[in-house]
Amino acid sequence: MRRALSPARAPVRTLAVAPNWVGDLVMAAPVLAALARSGRSVALLAKRPLHPLGALLPGVAATLDGSGDDAEVVARIAAGGFDEGVLLPNSFRAAWRLARAGVPRRYGYRGDLRTPLLAPAVRRPRGRRPQIEDYRELLAALGVPPPADWIPRLELPEPLAAAGRDRLARARLPTGPGAPPLVGLFPGAEWGPSKRWPMARFAELARELRRRRPEARMVVVAGPKEVWLAVRVHEESGKLHPVVGPDLDLAGLAAVLARLDLLVTNDSGPMHLAAALGVPTVALFGPTDPRRTAPAGPGHAVLWRDLWCSPCFFRRCPLLHHRCMKGLSAAEVASAAEAVLDRRAT
Repeated sequence: MRRALSPARAPVRTLAVAPNWVGDLVMAAPVLAALARSGRSVALLAKRPLHPLGALLPGVAATLDGSGDDAEVVARIAAGGFDEGVLLPNSFRAAWRLARAGVPRRYGYRGDLRTPLLAPAVRRPRGRRPQIEDYRELLAALGVPPPADWIPRLELPEPLAAAGRDRLARARLPTGPGAPPLVGLFPGAEWGPSKRWPMARFAELARELRRRRPEARMVVVAGPKEVWLAVRVHEESGKLHPVVGPDLDLAGLAAVLARLDLLVTNDSGPMHLAAALGVPTVALFGPTDPRRTAPAGPGHAVLWRDLWCSPCFFRRCPLLHHRCMKGLSAAEVASAAEAVLDRRAT
């Protein structure tokens, strides 16, 4: 007698609460992919500007709007009927929203007075290690095998990749086989001015690279909040290098970054985004710690002064001298950029 087949079990519906910063969300990509590989259906709760990036992350099946007041967000979460929540940020508010929405299992690290709202609460990892590995214990609590490696990786769908090529072509910067190398300059850092290499140094770097590598082309990359910085770099470097990016969402910015041969950047979201797309970077660090948040993967160059006061993690230099960033010369950064371009060419 033939046995009746039992109905297939529905996958566990998991809501992952996204960090608020672009770079932090990129660094969480291996965790989201690991959750999906375990058979879960993963939705991402994120602020609306992060949704285009969330749609590119491997393993994310849907995005849920985390913008608005708490009552609206709690109602959206409750309507999703999630079996569990995974809290990537360590905020009290994230745990409170999931508890109010009635999500039965809420995995997150203890602390910030939120331990009673977690079920279960996971002990925070100790010691210093790259931030991309901070969720190792969270995955263990969920019974999810860790990823084979912790390097975030993004792949763009062909229509989006083509849009990036077209956007640069409109700026008279063709890319692809036979095109000269294209170097992006990103002078911004949304976290605060202490992360920013001086704007005048970016302009000096553009002039220095033109002298050393006359065949290379450059583009000043910017988001909506970095327009004035990008325009100043454009003007002070001779008005030769177009500004691209202020009108793009994060997916469009990713499509532009993916066409670069090198990005020279402060410690920023675009730095992590470029690294996840396989684009080498020259990353300029000052008040933050590259041992924690350096771009992941091979081929990058990190420049850091490591002064007695570094890393301080202040948004503005409390000593007013800002030597951690001002101590990096345009010639030093240009040499690092040349070395990365040479490695890429071979």
